[in-house]
Parts: sequence; C-alpha cells; structure tokens
Amino acid sequence: MPRYFFDIMDSTQSVPDEAGLDCRDLDEAHRQARTLIVDAMTGPEATRIDWCAWRVEVRDEARSLLFTIPFPHPHA
Repeated sequence: MPRYFFDIMDSTQSVPDEAGLDCRDLDEAHRQARTLIVDAMTGPEATRIDWCAWRVEVRDEARSLLFTIPFPHPHA
C-alpha cells in the first residue's frame, strides 16, 4: 500500500508530516487530507488561527507533490 505524506502549511509556517499514512489510492489520500483539515479546524486552538491561508500538500513516497487542498473559510 502506498504511503502518503500530509504537510500542513501557510505562507510563513510549515508542519511537515514525517510519518506519513498508508492509503489504498489517491481517493483515500484525499479523504484523509479532508479529515485532517476538519480535525485541525475543530481542535482546541482552532478559534485562535486564521485558516484562510492554510493548505494541506499531499506528497507521495518520493515526496513529490500530488495535490493541494486549501483550508475552507471558517464561515463557508
């Protein structure tokens, strides 16, 4: 099963995913990225962060960028 890495970043900060996650395919990786976004936006620090500039960059085992998902506007 391929391993995908989910790096979270905005224009000034980056939280690299060092461990990665095994996913069956790109669809599952996409679902995992969406779940990561929801979890981040509902966590204990969520109301103190402006999520508009944040995104998840999903990379493959070679660390090549596969796709990017922007965080939604909190009131969307």
